[in-house]
Amino acid sequence: MFRRWAETRLYRRSMQLAVGELRRAARTPNVLEKLHALDTAEQKLKDAQWLSSHEDKHRFQTGLAEIERSRHQTLKQAIISVNRLLESAGEEAADSAEMLKAAGQLLSFLNYYLPDDSAVELATARLRELGGEHPAYSPVPALSEMYHRPKRGVGCGTAIGLIALLALCCATAVQVLR
Repeated sequence: MFRRWAETRLYRRSMQLAVGELRRAARTPNVLEKLHALDTAEQKLKDAQWLSSHEDKHRFQTGLAEIERSRHQTLKQAIISVNRLLESAGEEAADSAEMLKAAGQLLSFLNYYLPDDSAVELATARLRELGGEHPAYSPVPALSEMYHRPKRGVGCGTAIGLIALLALCCATAVQVLR
């Protein structure tokens, strides 16, 4: 009873977060922000799929496929953005450190999703040549790694046990007060 209620709330919240992140990805012109939003939306949709019943699992495939298509288009834009950032940073601009940092963050996504792409390898080499580093890609943690489903009946059994303990305490208190 409690488990079903909690998982329904988790499911609804995961779907709300997924929709919110998809809207954010659609609104933003920033490639890095769009990639972050798409990653979060994908993971939240996978979390909702994990929480849903077995019959509902196929309906998530369309959304996941759309996220993958959008990510692929965004990664193509990211390659262009990285090359522009690296060109600007190579011209000794005043804020070249910030440009290298942004290029490194984009390259972490590119190296994760397109590891064998020659344009990504060239951009990574150019970044290192200019003295920049790209952080390791860190995926959005899955709900299944953090939430461990209790066995059926554990919540009800615990509630019944607590009620019995409370009744015993009340009965003892009544006898002591007499």
